[in-house]
Amino acid sequence: MNREAVDNKSAPQPGSDNLSPMTHPPLPRAPLARPTLIPGLARIWRAPDELQLGLDPARAVRLELPDPRLARVLDLLDGNRPERQVLLHAADLGVAPAETRQLLDLLRQAGLVLPQSALLPAGLPSAERHRLAGEAAAIALGAATGSPARTLRRRRTARVVLAGRGRLAATIAVALAEAGVGHVHPDLSGTVGPADLPGSPLIGTDLGSPLHTAVAAAVRRAVPGTQVCEVRRAPASLVVQLAHDQPVALLAAAHSTRRQPHLAVHIRDGAAVIGPFVPAAGRPCLHCLDLHRRERDPEWPGLPGTGGVGGPGGTEPCAVATVLAAAGFATAEALTFLDGGTPDTLGAAVEISAPGRTRRRTWPPHPECACGARARRSPIHLRPSAATQTGLPKRAECGGSVDP
Repeated sequence: MNREAVDNKSAPQPGSDNLSPMTHPPLPRAPLARPTLIPGLARIWRAPDELQLGLDPARAVRLELPDPRLARVLDLLDGNRPERQVLLHAADLGVAPAETRQLLDLLRQAGLVLPQSALLPAGLPSAERHRLAGEAAAIALGAATGSPARTLRRRRTARVVLAGRGRLAATIAVALAEAGVGHVHPDLSGTVGPADLPGSPLIGTDLGSPLHTAVAAAVRRAVPGTQVCEVRRAPASLVVQLAHDQPVALLAAAHSTRRQPHLAVHIRDGAAVIGPFVPAAGRPCLHCLDLHRRERDPEWPGLPGTGGVGGPGGTEPCAVATVLAAAGFATAEALTFLDGGTPDTLGAAVEISAPGRTRRRTWPPHPECACGARARRSPIHLRPSAATQTGLPKRAECGGSVDP
């Protein structure tokens, strides 16, 4: 889907609706626990007494600072000290406590300051905190409900299985782990060939190795603490279903019987197809899509699996840029579900022929598919199991369980 060009002349000025003068006394409130400014926000002086935080016109905030020393208070908002210490350090800089509190109030109201415990889960090792800082900041600046820390706790307890085969498997697996998913199991078939390396975290020494072994090693290289063992307590939070050799009807029935949420991903003639996402006991399912195709093409003999069969030698024709774009979109769809949202591919598939060139197709449940009867027996549940505790959930050990 090609998007229309944006008329930059008519775009709003950054922060034009978010000018926050520091002229009103702060309202009484409880102190912030280790106030933290969202990492990575650009700071731009628009005038000697006006500082802009951020670049996005929809989120940027312009602060009228009567005292330029107030800008130095921003450096104290790194989550390493409670508000009381921020006030004391600001006083050492010559900033009155009332002015510091007002600055904190303005930033909190703009959604740019939050308690450290709301940005990252408590108990993370230092290296992991630094690694996930950008992810947490992006979640904070996005439209997600709940705090970034809560979202990352959900991901840490999630268990994702990549099943089947194909070039997209390794890139999606590593991306999920880097986004904070705590358990990524590659239940993959086949061996690594030269055509699997472009656009992939696999390396030359993986050639000839079983694909599941190579992908597990790639995940461990990227995020050493990620569990990659078999998910023994079914169902998994999500299955990313890649190309396979099973009859579609049998595969769809197997997922439905286990109430297994799954996202279909495969490559077809140079394009990547992401979707549909099928929730537990949901519809339409993969078999519905196959039945719709048979209706449009009565002589269609069908495939043993979902596609992505590849030509001689198992090569899947797809440009590197398309592989990367498709892996990014598939990862985003998986994370949307794991975070508690509804993927765009629910009852639909997105075909990516090149970066920025997409087509979304939707299908209703097929009346001849058995998923309709299964759905009537069981309500649809979109949300995966989530952690509700305030501390850091434990990762699942191989063959073990995860604390609720």
